[in-house]
Amino acid sequence: MESCSGKTDGRMNHLQEWRQSCVDDQLTRLNVTPLLGDAPAQHLLYADAIQRRNDGRVSDGLLKRYAHIAAGGWWCSGIDLLSGEKDLWGCFKPDRPRQDGESSKTIKYEHPPKTPTGIFALRVPLHLWERIATKAGVTLTTEDQDPDQPDLGFWQWLMGHPEIPLVITEGAKKAGALLTAGYGAIALPGVHNGYRTPRNEQGQRIGKCQLIPALGKLATPGRQILIAFDQDSKPKTIQQVNLAIQRLGYLFSRQGCEVKVLQWEHHLGKGIDDVIANQGSDYLQQLASKALPLEIWKAHRLNRLTHNRGVEVEARYLPPLTISATEKLIALRSPKGTGKTEFLARIVRQAQAEHRPVLVIGHRIRLVQELCHRFQLPYVGDLPSSPLARQRGFGLCIDSLHGHSQAQFDPEQWQDCLIIIDEVEQVLWHGLNSDTCRRQRVAILRNLKQLLQHSLEGEGQIYVADADLTDVSLDYLISLSGIPLQPYVIRNHWQPGAEEAWPIYHFGENDPKQLVKQLLHHIREGGKPFVCLSAQKLTSAWGTRNLEAYLKKQFPDRRILRIDAESLSDPHHPAHGSLTNLNQVLADYDIVLSSPAVETGVSIDLQNHFTSVWGIAQGIQTATSVCQSLGRIRQNIPRYLWAASYGFNQVGNGATAISKFLTAGHRLTEVNIRLLQQSDLDNLDDLDTGFQAESLLCWAKMAVRINLAMVNYRESILGLLHQEGHQLLGPPPALP
Repeated sequence: MESCSGKTDGRMNHLQEWRQSCVDDQLTRLNVTPLLGDAPAQHLLYADAIQRRNDGRVSDGLLKRYAHIAAGGWWCSGIDLLSGEKDLWGCFKPDRPRQDGESSKTIKYEHPPKTPTGIFALRVPLHLWERIATKAGVTLTTEDQDPDQPDLGFWQWLMGHPEIPLVITEGAKKAGALLTAGYGAIALPGVHNGYRTPRNEQGQRIGKCQLIPALGKLATPGRQILIAFDQDSKPKTIQQVNLAIQRLGYLFSRQGCEVKVLQWEHHLGKGIDDVIANQGSDYLQQLASKALPLEIWKAHRLNRLTHNRGVEVEARYLPPLTISATEKLIALRSPKGTGKTEFLARIVRQAQAEHRPVLVIGHRIRLVQELCHRFQLPYVGDLPSSPLARQRGFGLCIDSLHGHSQAQFDPEQWQDCLIIIDEVEQVLWHGLNSDTCRRQRVAILRNLKQLLQHSLEGEGQIYVADADLTDVSLDYLISLSGIPLQPYVIRNHWQPGAEEAWPIYHFGENDPKQLVKQLLHHIREGGKPFVCLSAQKLTSAWGTRNLEAYLKKQFPDRRILRIDAESLSDPHHPAHGSLTNLNQVLADYDIVLSSPAVETGVSIDLQNHFTSVWGIAQGIQTATSVCQSLGRIRQNIPRYLWAASYGFNQVGNGATAISKFLTAGHRLTEVNIRLLQQSDLDNLDDLDTGFQAESLLCWAKMAVRINLAMVNYRESILGLLHQEGHQLLGPPPALP
């Protein structure tokens, strides 16, 4: 590969520029021409639709607009794939770019006006053609070459070989860098220029999007299409790029192509040419091997948080922050164990001092009770009959957000209140999907919508928090509010350092027997483990009750505490009521077995007691829930994890594409779809007209996200733990 650096004289600045993008010099000479004086205008202003004078000369106004191009620059054009001839269309990069009159942005590249945009199918020199063929495992013969063609027939050859992948990028230099590295590649002038949307004279859409004809020539069934657009950091740009990938990918998929999306970290380079220049062409092979299939990429992006108005901190524990009373939706994304609950407690105390009612919404009774204890508020089940007590506020599960519950919930009574939703991702998912909400789902979701609207009409505020907060939850709340809210996001970028990151040993066997063997050895050596399990029932071989019985036989002298839904609700069990003073209770036990009943909302700050945390994830919980369970113990002690490779607690038909999920014909899914549609309607007249409610779309996005993680269960869990900054160490040393 040519060097990405070098020196050249002033007459060849374009060569130096393209060389810095790792483009082969011969390829640059074949496609890029320096222009000066009248030549740039001759290349750009050729369209029949351009305004001209009676003598056929371009109008003075247009010439004035393009006067800057006479100072010189370079022109790039390639091959017209429809004719096989040299392409008339291209782009010009002026040495002295103009400013856009409306946005004041610098226009770096000029394209021929009044003519449809094309693509950059660059002419490829023979030595790069051979490199591309070799990388694809295709034998290149002299019969493949046509000396009468301006590109020797390269693009005709590529069209006839669907086994050769094609990379689509934005910008001619990036295509040049990819071709130089041995990849078939074309470039679009903009991310949305690969397809056209039919519109009438009023600009209204009158048909479906279609690939532009040039791309249609390359959309051979079976060809792998790799989309490699820039990795931008601006939310609006990211949104537009994602939309373009989704549309372009869908259109190629419809032609029978296998579409994948290349992704990389922004710090490696914004464009693919930057990545090649910074990391080398070998790294490009790694990116290509990890490219995500289009449907999985679409599901993965549901994990993103792109709302960025607010404040960013990097603190081990969240500091007090001054937040304007005019902010309506305040969102907190901060890693586990960084003091989110205490941060919210300060907000609650401030509201109470101002005599504002506070409503705390959760998804599990015990966890809401613990939050209420921290906030010094009553839980709805413990409310005295006095109306004054209700006016101060209370906590409840989202299951009770309807008029027939013990809360007798009426959203009109909560004007100007402070609403707290901790673990908001799970709370919304519970409301949208759980069996316990099914009978009252329509009422619950309508009341949630009315609650937000009544509260925000006045001086009310909503605080939501989650270690894994995403756009999905925020966008849903915004849609329910009925007003164009801009959330104020508090984002804590803290990650554990070497001294605080957990060492995590993980087992790769098909069952957790090796983990249990290591656990027994650990206990015999005097260890005090905290064990996180997926289930409670006797039918679960690795549930809390079976493992408790087994460990009692093995270690009759050890004090063992089982914490699950059954023991917490049994007034005669030592675990009963323990969530309110868990640190004190756990200090009396050598071994603790915990179900998902304490996976969220509980902080175990007991120090120097437990020596390890163990997890058996059988594929019932979500990947996020498993990580939260492992994080209940705040002390930095080793973690030992076995996770199933494939989760079986999928949603609906297990689809990882929203369209397939919503049209699968799964009976329970169809029932829930109808309920979710009803929840956002004032009447039921148009239920059967294809209406999609906000609740339905949010539910589908969350379900697809969960299903994707279930399909790649173990990898998803380990990926989240790595993302949190912990140390993945593989299996522990074998026992003697």
